[in-house]
Amino acid sequence: MQWHGIGAVARHAAIVTGISAGMLTGFPTAADVGAQPRGHSFYMTAVEFRGSTSTDKLAPPSIDPSKLSQGYTYKAPGQADSLAPRRWEVGSFQFSPSFVTAYLDDSIMLSVFIADGDHHDVQLTDPDGRVIIAKATWDRGREYTKFFQVDKVGDYHLECGIHRPSMTATIMVLPH
Repeated sequence: MQWHGIGAVARHAAIVTGISAGMLTGFPTAADVGAQPRGHSFYMTAVEFRGSTSTDKLAPPSIDPSKLSQGYTYKAPGQADSLAPRRWEVGSFQFSPSFVTAYLDDSIMLSVFIADGDHHDVQLTDPDGRVIIAKATWDRGREYTKFFQVDKVGDYHLECGIHRPSMTATIMVLPH
């Protein structure tokens, strides 16, 4: 009996260790320091995260979130679902994932699929604000792929001009 318990603990520890190690994949490690430039393929999706509840559980917000930013959506009770007049809904446009890392001088392939929102005015700037990907309208149901090299340490900002501040993503470039 005792050996079964120890075996289960060992299996659990191995699983947790494997999961923890897997969660760190893609993050820089000590082995990356001084590494030669390389290429990265980053895949993002433009999505709208939504949540809903009813006035029976929670009062709707006193301020319409869509008045705070075009990146937020709001459907008041009676608008979200005509068959459930007490239901209300909020949403937020985002790039997912919204944070990735690379090293100085790495080549980047950025591919963004637009799943939600009909139109997005997207632009990428470097840490000094220089435009890397010129502002363009990206439409739902399409994938946009861009190639560039990161030549400065710091944060590169991908942003939808319509849905900011919630619809932004960061490419953090680290020194070697």
